[in-house]
Amino acid sequence: MELSGKTAIVTGGGRGLGRAIALAYARAGANVVVAARSVDELEETVWLINELDRQALAIPTDVQDAAQVGSLVAQVQHRYSNIDILVNSAGIGLRAPAHETTETQWDAVIDTLLKGTYLTAQAVVPLMITQGRGNIINIGAPLERIAVPGFGAYYAAKCAVEGLSKVMAKELRRYGINVNVLHPGGFADTRMVRETVPEVTKGLLAPDEIAVPAVALAAEPPRGRTGQIIDAHSWQ
Repeated sequence: MELSGKTAIVTGGGRGLGRAIALAYARAGANVVVAARSVDELEETVWLINELDRQALAIPTDVQDAAQVGSLVAQVQHRYSNIDILVNSAGIGLRAPAHETTETQWDAVIDTLLKGTYLTAQAVVPLMITQGRGNIINIGAPLERIAVPGFGAYYAAKCAVEGLSKVMAKELRRYGINVNVLHPGGFADTRMVRETVPEVTKGLLAPDEIAVPAVALAAEPPRGRTGQIIDAHSWQ
């Protein structure tokens, strides 16, 4: 299989896009580790992977906490030795005018989407450098679609994720590590979308649409495709 023998960490793997990617990686033969704050959702993802006759590991983790992220990476390295793929899919929803967004709300969004991406990438990079390979896939957003009232914090965080990814791609290419951003191309049919934009009831994209490009990016060779923003809905 395309990812046979590779080990992938998928944050936000308890539901939504993260779960869809975790299942796709399992089907492609990878060792899959799912991380999120919700134990019940993680266990359900593992059960779904087991139904595919594949094994998976769930490690409850808050990506906002550097110590928990460090523990996650250490546990995965201890069990599998290698970490070939990191998918940063941990998400959080907020819809509120910028002038009404509290500092606590702002911090929760930025710390989950941006700081969490930075912490997990920072934690896996040393091992990937030693391996001479690795693929980091950061889940982005269709920015032209979400520059609408109420999405100030979310939009700001996702813009920052794109910027961080582009710079890290240039920093890490010489080590054989690729860094790309993948987004669904529109509003995906996830709980977060249904809660934050309930008025959108038509044209929601199935989370599984992100699976094919997610597997392709995870299989990129050292010094392969990097620094790109990939629209899953337009994937060829």
